[in-house]
Amino acid sequence: MNPVFLTGATLLLQQSQDASDREVYRQWSAMMLILILLGVIALTGLGFIVAQRRARRRKSELPKPKDAPKIDAWAEAGRRIDTSIVEFKDD
Repeated sequence: MNPVFLTGATLLLQQSQDASDREVYRQWSAMMLILILLGVIALTGLGFIVAQRRARRRKSELPKPKDAPKIDAWAEAGRRIDTSIVEFKDD
């Protein structure tokens, strides 16, 4: 359908004095509103799916650690502190 025709028909229905024409306009407006809202929801859902797939693909491209020994966080922190302390001696 031609959008100009739909716009003209919508204006005629909106300005009509007949109750049935106004009811058709109300139903048409409600249907358009529902379709627009469903479209927005669908686009949001598709965007969410695309974002998840991109994140999954990005995560799968990261190198996976081989069987590296697990390090105790407290022991590692203690080792780093011990190696970072420098004692100054007065000669």
